[in-house]
Amino acid sequence: MLIDLAESFLFHGFRRLVLLNGHGGNIVPAQQALFELRQRYRSRSDLLLLSAAYWSAGDSPNEADSSLRQTQMGHACEWETSMMLRIQPHLVGDYTAAMDFEWGRAFAPASRAWVTPDRSPLGHIGYPQKASADKGETLFQVFAAGVVALLERVIAWDGKEWDA
Repeated sequence: MLIDLAESFLFHGFRRLVLLNGHGGNIVPAQQALFELRQRYRSRSDLLLLSAAYWSAGDSPNEADSSLRQTQMGHACEWETSMMLRIQPHLVGDYTAAMDFEWGRAFAPASRAWVTPDRSPLGHIGYPQKASADKGETLFQVFAAGVVALLERVIAWDGKEWDA
């Protein structure tokens, strides 16, 4: 589906495509789709095909708010819970008694295939009990600024350079 969608944009003259991901489980499929699409259009040097997760597009939120305990996105974690508390607090259950659940190494630096129940019987990875709506606002601001900065780089791309 992602390949077909992106190919439709290319057919209609778009040369810069950014798949902005909002779910960890979609990182690899989005990257794979763009890789396969790039293989189909090897002869074209005018294409910019990018995939990014919104939470990794910019600066570290911890620099904007030192009270954030987490330094990376988890699952139903301090970051996600804080953002939900900011926009839809009625959807957040009792998170205040949630236990810490560390990331672990998972064979780093390799990338291990997993689904959440493989890693966490609790259903979360991180520290949801540390969440707050104020942290959620900070996270939204930091992540939005990062996405804007990425898109500005895409717009400014000269169509030739590898790095931008």
